Amino acid sequence: MSALYAATLSTFKEMGWHYREVPEHSVVEADFEAHHTKVPLHVQVFGETHIASVVASCPLSLPATHRLAACELLMRTNRELNIGNFELDWDSGTVLFRATNIFPPHRYDPRILASLVHSAISEVDRLTPYLGEIIRTPKGELILIQVADLMKREDLLPPAPEAE
Repeated sequence: MSALYAATLSTFKEMGWHYREVPEHSVVEADFEAHHTKVPLHVQVFGETHIASVVASCPLSLPATHRLAACELLMRTNRELNIGNFELDWDSGTVLFRATNIFPPHRYDPRILASLVHSAISEVDRLTPYLGEIIRTPKGELILIQVADLMKREDLLPPAPEAE
């Protein structure tokens, strides 16, 4: 077991997150209840190169007919992100959010690991209702969707976290 993988497991334990390890891989999987949806999460550690990759999946599957509008949404959203990016598995219609960090050897900050997890969950939760609007649009009306205008809808955003 690499030191980074051990630090990842320790971070999950310290945060009180329920998780499962994937046997024979440096992978942790978990499911998080967010505001809009349940977010499946996959963390893969590459110990020799000191890389942790966090991938959160959107539970909605995009029909092939709706993928072009969804791709515009993902592209416009990615342009505004500072950490990570959205991806679309074109064949399955699965939307993913991926954030990766390269750590200095033997300096695996649990705050960074936790932040990557929080960011991935938050971004998927934030995007899910916008994807839902696209999916609910009848195929014949997709040409009428103005993605830039859809993204301005604040009623689809989760509430801001309360100050501590």
